[in-house]
Amino acid sequence: MSNQHIVDCAMRALLYEVSATPKPGLVDRQNNGAHHDMNFFSFIDSSVSLNSYFNKIRNYIELTYGNHASSFLPADAIFKNLVPLGIEAEVKMKAVTNGVNTHKGAIYALGLLTAAALENSMLLKKYDISHILDRVSEYVAPSLSTVFMAAESDESYGVQQYRTLGLLGARGEAFSKYASVTEFGLPSLELAIEKGCNFNDAMIHALLNLMAHVVDSNVIGRHDLDMLSRSQSRAKEVLDKGSVFSDMGKMAINAYDEWCNKAYVSHGGCADLLAVTLFLYFIKATTTL
Repeated sequence: MSNQHIVDCAMRALLYEVSATPKPGLVDRQNNGAHHDMNFFSFIDSSVSLNSYFNKIRNYIELTYGNHASSFLPADAIFKNLVPLGIEAEVKMKAVTNGVNTHKGAIYALGLLTAAALENSMLLKKYDISHILDRVSEYVAPSLSTVFMAAESDESYGVQQYRTLGLLGARGEAFSKYASVTEFGLPSLELAIEKGCNFNDAMIHALLNLMAHVVDSNVIGRHDLDMLSRSQSRAKEVLDKGSVFSDMGKMAINAYDEWCNKAYVSHGGCADLLAVTLFLYFIKATTTL
């Protein structure tokens, strides 16, 4: 497989994530979830705008390593060069969504993963999931604390919650090697597929497991820790009732979707982690380059 395949995996992850239906509180093919400023087509437009971002990462990694590289460059040097590409991608995203943040978290997560996978491809001539995740952690480690401490004017959910609750949000997920994905998202997706679920239902099952366990900054930002706890309890109830594997579970998913929409609860962080789950699944399924 070519390096372009890695870019394709990132794009597929974005498009599959928004297409998964029903996603409680999130934009899908059925409704806009707990959102009034975006819809399914907003996400399609946003995804298309990010294709050039992933290709610019590919071009950067290919030019950096060329055809004769034998060792990895310092991780912080790679990360510093990814930052302006991510900023540019966010500007393009907002240009097609009228300023709405559809994919900021995915720009960060999938940008890191795409770069790490490309480094694997260039230097190791294979796709090693564990090494890709190790590399992502190395990217963000040097700046993990300094970014938060220096961002006094940054009013993002992540920075606010670091100050008040000590939570590390998306940066912490990357530093942890996407432990939430490897513990809950990816195993749930693979289990559902093994049990014969169609891919849509497998994605929903993975999402529900993420929603039940991840401390999602989007829910806390819109509400508080109590609301997050209430929503997680509902997600666990859905899983207990059978999730996508039973009629009762599917009814519970629809009821949970209605509750999230009415309560203005959106697990946007988990949606990003579902995209991460999908990217790793697609890469993992690639056995040869």
